Amino acid sequence: MFPHWQDVLDAFAYVPPDTTNENYYNGPYYKLLCTTFHPSLLEHSGYIICPFYPLTEDDPATERATFVVVTMQWQPLFVLQLHPPGHINLLSTRIAADSKMRATFRSLCPETVTPKLHGVSAMGQRLAFYSMDTSSGRVLPDYVPTAGDGTEMDTVPENRWEFDITTEAGHQQFMKVVNDVKNMDRNRESWHAWLNKVLCTTQ
Repeated sequence: MFPHWQDVLDAFAYVPPDTTNENYYNGPYYKLLCTTFHPSLLEHSGYIICPFYPLTEDDPATERATFVVVTMQWQPLFVLQLHPPGHINLLSTRIAADSKMRATFRSLCPETVTPKLHGVSAMGQRLAFYSMDTSSGRVLPDYVPTAGDGTEMDTVPENRWEFDITTEAGHQQFMKVVNDVKNMDRNRESWHAWLNKVLCTTQ
């Protein structure tokens, strides 16, 4: 675990367990992003953590708190969306969270320069992991449409939020995604550096 992990756990420990207000989680999750994308204040990480606001007025992304990790050139790399813990118990709120992540991906796709855009939907401490192939626009997990005959189908199951960020398994899965984000960004920067060198030598 990274050096400041206990600080992150302490931040989550102060959140009332029965809260219906996801604002309580803004601080712990912001601390989580800072400690994973900015592991040392003495180093230049090259990342900015900022709130996301929709690119169009009819985008539903303003309904819940969303953080986006971007490059210094404001290119999206990672999305984190927050929901109250109780939303995991209702199919309607799980569907709404799923739809919100997909809508946010669609909004950010034109600005994304990495092969994949990662996202995490958090309901309290429980995490669901999403990703979008930026060339095809395909989002995983795949979208499952609701039945047209009014039958209620569990198209967004509760076990999608299977990881708890305060556990070892949740921490490891989260860091796996963070490391993939950083590797894609490093590969992108290496390619640009190589291209610039080639262009300079041919001039």
